[in-house]
Amino acid sequence: MKKFWPDLLALVFFTCVVGIFFAPTVLKGQLPVPADALVGLYHPWRDALTKDYPRGVPFKNFLITDPVRQQIPWRKTAIDQWKDRILPSWNPYSFSGASLVGNIQAAVFYPLNILFFLFEFPVAWTLLIMLEPLLAGIFFYLFLRNRQRSPAASLFGAISWSFSGFSVAWLTWGTMMHVALWLPLILLAIDKLIESKRWLILLVASLCMQFFAGHAQISLYVLMLSAGYALWWLRFRRFLAAFCLFIVITSIQWIPLLGTTMQSSRLLETVSWTKPGWFSPWQHLVQYIAPDFFGNPATLNYWGEWNYGELVGYIGIVGLIFALISFLHWKEKELRFWFIMLVGSLLFFLPTPIASLPYILHLPFLSSLQPTRLTMVVDFALAILTAYGFDAFLKHKGKRAWVAMAGIGCLIALLWILVMVQGAA
Repeated sequence: MKKFWPDLLALVFFTCVVGIFFAPTVLKGQLPVPADALVGLYHPWRDALTKDYPRGVPFKNFLITDPVRQQIPWRKTAIDQWKDRILPSWNPYSFSGASLVGNIQAAVFYPLNILFFLFEFPVAWTLLIMLEPLLAGIFFYLFLRNRQRSPAASLFGAISWSFSGFSVAWLTWGTMMHVALWLPLILLAIDKLIESKRWLILLVASLCMQFFAGHAQISLYVLMLSAGYALWWLRFRRFLAAFCLFIVITSIQWIPLLGTTMQSSRLLETVSWTKPGWFSPWQHLVQYIAPDFFGNPATLNYWGEWNYGELVGYIGIVGLIFALISFLHWKEKELRFWFIMLVGSLLFFLPTPIASLPYILHLPFLSSLQPTRLTMVVDFALAILTAYGFDAFLKHKGKRAWVAMAGIGCLIALLWILVMVQGAA
């Protein structure tokens, strides 16, 4: 029983961290919804408050309006139709009507929608958002512990991942992080396949959960990373069996999604990828060290390229130092996989010649994807390396930490040069 105490304490501590993060919600009854932007930017809500706010209602962040304009209305429409015992197939409120089941971001079939049948919609949505960092961290911790990482390193990695730049930037969407949070559980199931075929059930269930969670692009990255992980550890045959079951089960979602996607004008769009900000500019790598180096849209002083939320991948300075320490152990097979995932993601995330190939070749679907969303893979790989670097730090009692800190210093200097050159241009 004693051997479970460190894990129990670590998970309790992590739960407390999530609770502190959501303190305004838990203690003050506030909602994790950018409703201030709704009444501050859009009619008729701002009109109703003109008497009290003749200059308009103050709002905190104009960049996170999608949840109140899209994700919440879509989910509410789907839930209402389910409650009326109607298959949510059509959204009558979007223009002259649009497919609801074909809109994957409505998350029509996501099993965690059960929350909306147990609680009032505002409470259920709040719980849905709160579950993102909570489940992401717990699953990440379990995966790392199965990979023989120490409880302390696993906890540190879990915090780095669940509160990474990607996680926090997309938190209120209720879709993207809900897809990504299932990734470590998928990887855990792949690891466990060698012990028993019964883990195949968890693998199939996790694959389905991440797809139904509501974001096709992040789901694609999860599937690709999972397949690569299974291939790396020579478990691809069983993964393929699980994938076939996943395809059959999720056909109720991807068939209408495919039909809707084929009618989308975005598939024919060929100009966007040449615009600044389509790929992450090199100088924006500084946001992995100082997330608000270019300011922040919440304080209206952002002077960086395009969209802050697409480019921030901060996991913490300490976490980044531990990740760099892990590079000193690059010969380990497991670490090599995550190094490859990190470098591979950055090659397509940054404006490199290889990143342009899908758009030059007009590859179906891939040429319509925003590559900055690869921040998810970058942050996940960095969080894994952080945990391994943490254990290496403890093992060597910090003797190699100076190498990582020197690397951080050189990186900061290089990025400063890039920023200044870009500013001068």
